[in-house]
Amino acid sequence: MKTSRSFAVFGAVVIAFLAGTLTQKYGVVKMGNTKYIKTVEPLLLNAGGEHTYLYMLPPNTPMYKDYSFPEGHTRYIIYVNIKDKFSSEQIESDKPDLIDPIWAFPVEKEEVSKLMAATPISKEDLIRILKAREVTREDLAQIVREWEK
Repeated sequence: MKTSRSFAVFGAVVIAFLAGTLTQKYGVVKMGNTKYIKTVEPLLLNAGGEHTYLYMLPPNTPMYKDYSFPEGHTRYIIYVNIKDKFSSEQIESDKPDLIDPIWAFPVEKEEVSKLMAATPISKEDLIRILKAREVTREDLAQIVREWEK
């Protein structure tokens, strides 16, 4: 009886030790599967409050849900690996735990011609946008007629 109790205590100590070691080395120990979404169409990015859309988030970008706001929008996390050094600016905020997100949104039918004129876009991305917005051939013909050269 005493041996089985000692074995149980020893097992609990080993499990606690392993959990502590894994937490120290790798951060929080997560159990289960990771849930995320992947974009199907390119999304326009609006950074710094500018209203010119020169940036696009490509399709198939994995996004991890962070928080849904009562106002109706949801914040996602996108992880980016950067191999080389790049020019950047260190910002120090007096607000603790500040998160300064950029906005992303789908390309609307009315914006396709503006997007084609202002942003380098691949044929594949354009097709995905047109399909996602259910742009008809007649709509596309109108866009091409209005397209600035």
